[in-house]
Amino acid sequence: MFLYLLPIGAGIAFLAVIPYIIYLLGVTFGKKPAEIDFGKPETLPDISIVICAYNEERNIARKIQSISSCTYPDEKMEVVLVVDCSDDKTEDVARRELKNVHFSWKIHVNEQRSGKNKSLNTGIKLASHELVVATDADLIWNENSVGILVSRILADDKFAAGTGDLQPNSGADRVTSMEKTYRSYFGRMAEWECAHDSTPAFNGCLLIIRKSIVNGVNETVGADDANLAFEAIRKGYRTFYDTRAAIYEELPENLRKQYTQKVRRAKGLIQTTLANRDLLKVNRPFARLFYPLRIWMYVVTPTMLVIGVFIFSIGLILNSPILFLTMLIAFLLLSVIKKGNLITAFVTNQFYLLAGLYSRRKNAVLWKSTSKK
Repeated sequence: MFLYLLPIGAGIAFLAVIPYIIYLLGVTFGKKPAEIDFGKPETLPDISIVICAYNEERNIARKIQSISSCTYPDEKMEVVLVVDCSDDKTEDVARRELKNVHFSWKIHVNEQRSGKNKSLNTGIKLASHELVVATDADLIWNENSVGILVSRILADDKFAAGTGDLQPNSGADRVTSMEKTYRSYFGRMAEWECAHDSTPAFNGCLLIIRKSIVNGVNETVGADDANLAFEAIRKGYRTFYDTRAAIYEELPENLRKQYTQKVRRAKGLIQTTLANRDLLKVNRPFARLFYPLRIWMYVVTPTMLVIGVFIFSIGLILNSPILFLTMLIAFLLLSVIKKGNLITAFVTNQFYLLAGLYSRRKNAVLWKSTSKK
């Protein structure tokens, strides 16, 4: 009975995941980025580090200490802190902590709440140096991450922007395990893209730009990190993703905050991806292959996958309910027994993309920290 529902549902689901199959093949068998040596301290240039902060009183001191302890020479660093009308003591704590550092610094306080995109533009304008590293106030990076990004962007004059690898802090819980699996695959996808051309997959918590080329982002729509990537590509330059440049995120402590964070990020990513569709006309590998695949993944896959799985499940229930229950139980057991498996991580990510795709929120430029307070 209704056997035709099975091939129809399976066919729709297969079409939905085609981009992921292509990326899986590319990650496994495709070209890898060239290895870049870490630059010696005496050859490294002066840089500006921009931090945008909103209500980060509990985190800003630790962030400044993280910068102080990194291997990049203090005398070659400048920190620009942009405080976005915080209603806590972010500015006071930052000033107190900055008095103990050996690098130069400046603080700007927005007159009104502006959001991440506009705050980042303000920080870039205030930056004194050509190379600008942008990072979030609530995340701690690996001590070599900044030097790796600087060495990578200097390795090729066509690189105008790049990003590091966002990783969850160590933990054995199920959410952390799934996030590690997802981000590991996400990072390798981005590295495969930039081995051929460029990637739009940026982590706003740690990125680097050439200020003379990428001097700002769209302040009204989308994610600041993806906006910077698209701006570099739009001007004919390349972007890169380096998984060696790690920055560590403490995941939100409850499901509500996790949901808010993931949906906000998905919404911003989708908005930015769709806002740059004119780049599909550009004759380069990014526009011919990777950008269409990204649009497919973010916009088409979540909806088609739900439709395909629903039709297939109905067909299976009508024709073999026992097989349906067996497959459902097998999936649940896999999710429980094998933490961080790729299938569960993929399904969870599709849920967040779907929620972001159909979220009624108009934009994602104003943010509320989901870090632990």
